[in-house]
Amino acid sequence: MSEEYRDLIELSDFYILSQRYDEAIKILKKAEKIRKTDPRLYYNLGIAYEAMNEAAEARDAFRLVLKLDPANKSAQEHLDRLIEE
Repeated sequence: MSEEYRDLIELSDFYILSQRYDEAIKILKKAEKIRKTDPRLYYNLGIAYEAMNEAAEARDAFRLVLKLDPANKSAQEHLDRLIEE
């Protein structure tokens, strides 16, 4: 994993914790251009989209997490909750 990618993911964590979801999404889209196979990338995207009430985008992101990491219980819980709404 490149240092640039790792820095982008950490920055997205900070933005999510700071409730700056738009900025988190921008950073995660940059990270996606570097590496498309990291479940954490899509998990963070799902969290940011969910917080912004963008349910369709959040569901898509959590589905990608589960495609890459089928055992990810947290992503499954978020997806289940979004599907129920």
